[in-house]
Amino acid sequence: MFSIMTKDELARLATGERCCMLAELSAVARMRGRFAGGRRAAGEAQRFEMATENAAVARRIVSLARDLFDLRPQAKTARRKGGAPGNLYVVWLPWDETTRAALEEMGLVLPARGATRQSPGGRRAMRAGVPWRILSRQCCRRAYLRGTFLARGYVQNPEKAYHMEIVTDAEPLACGIVRIAASFGVAARVTGRRRGFMVYVKGGDDVAQLLRVMGACASVITLESVRVMRGVRGDVNRAVNCDTANVAKTVDAGLVQTEIIRDFVARAGMGSLPRGLHEIAELRLAHPEATLKELGEMLAPPITKSAANHRMRRLLDLARRAETKEILTPARIL
Repeated sequence: MFSIMTKDELARLATGERCCMLAELSAVARMRGRFAGGRRAAGEAQRFEMATENAAVARRIVSLARDLFDLRPQAKTARRKGGAPGNLYVVWLPWDETTRAALEEMGLVLPARGATRQSPGGRRAMRAGVPWRILSRQCCRRAYLRGTFLARGYVQNPEKAYHMEIVTDAEPLACGIVRIAASFGVAARVTGRRRGFMVYVKGGDDVAQLLRVMGACASVITLESVRVMRGVRGDVNRAVNCDTANVAKTVDAGLVQTEIIRDFVARAGMGSLPRGLHEIAELRLAHPEATLKELGEMLAPPITKSAANHRMRRLLDLARRAETKEILTPARIL
């Protein structure tokens, strides 16, 4: 599946500079993160967890958290809701002062005053929009787009359509993604969904550009190859359709000419025609599907398409005049 292939490629890219790693993890955590636990009756500790259906993305989250903040996230697998096939990979961190500080640096929560390791405090709700503070550099904005796609993105198989989308839970976040995409020349749009908002991109140029910005070079090559093949097929189909239409027009014209000549011969006889018109009339009656060029090549000696067309026009003009009782004699024709 093209979308899975693209995510696997992005999840295996080199992490790059720290600012880019921070932007990418911020995007994934914002799109996939949630606060869980904290129920005393069930004995659950508070934690921050991120869930994904892609194992490569889960490994990417663990790697970024370790490299950035020296955190040791835990990972587990769970069944997807609704009996959907495949596993759900949950990466989680205990809700302590270290985790809170990491989320603050990623621009996901507001700083909490008086927080301690035993009582980290802080807001247990993430900010609705994009953390512009950490996206001042172009490379960081590329990484942020990559993170949003890894978290909740989808790209259609280019053999079917050129379509790419990223689903969010907040309109400010969706509008921020559109703004970042626009800075790279990508025309993205936002539409509401039953549970959130969707940022989508249409058209081969914009989808290829967005993949290129995120770093999915192999996927871009695949998409462009498909575009070339679709273009070639389109050109071939148009050429075939044009040739088919031309053949149909030629056959239709030949049948009409045959009927006109047959009616003329029934009225005036073939002997009333001069030699040149007599030859072209016989050939047309014998080959109603042939083109004028082919009729000219059948004559001895052969004549050009232009000459054959001239003779046919004279013959048809004579036949029309005969139909209106203005039959000319052979002497007047010459």
